[in-house]
Amino acid sequence: MTSLARAALIALVAGRAALASAAPPDGMGGGVMGPGGPPGPPAFLSQVFPPRLVMEHQQELGLRPAQIDAIKKAMNEAQQELVDLQWRLDAESEALAKLLSTDHVDEAEVLAKLDRVTAIEQQVKKVNFALLVRIKNQLDAAQQAKLRTMRREPPGPPGGGPPPPP
Repeated sequence: MTSLARAALIALVAGRAALASAAPPDGMGGGVMGPGGPPGPPAFLSQVFPPRLVMEHQQELGLRPAQIDAIKKAMNEAQQELVDLQWRLDAESEALAKLLSTDHVDEAEVLAKLDRVTAIEQQVKKVNFALLVRIKNQLDAAQQAKLRTMRREPPGPPGGGPPPPP
């Protein structure tokens, strides 16, 4: 893919994303940028737990073998699906770049291809989010509470360092 085609693809996708984020919020994140800059992650993501956080604290959480097995299974299934989606996404993105590489492009054809690219991107998000839900469903209420606490702790050595200067 040439750098010009890559730049055109990035501009096209970024423009589409900007239009989507300017739509009224639907409870699934997004929305218009406020005075503080781009919005952070959607609030609903605070209700699920990244696999890395769960894996790093599995002993502290007291994960049972059945929980570990179920989480591993969910992660393996998601990984397999994501690899397939990545191949499809790369192929469609390459085809879109090829369409954009000519001096004059067929707008309808390019936008149809872009729809296919963004549909695959949506599937990737859905697979990732489904994994987060499956992980959450394996954890009991006490484990979830511990994870929320762990997520709020500032980065740094356990026990914290010296207090910040006033």
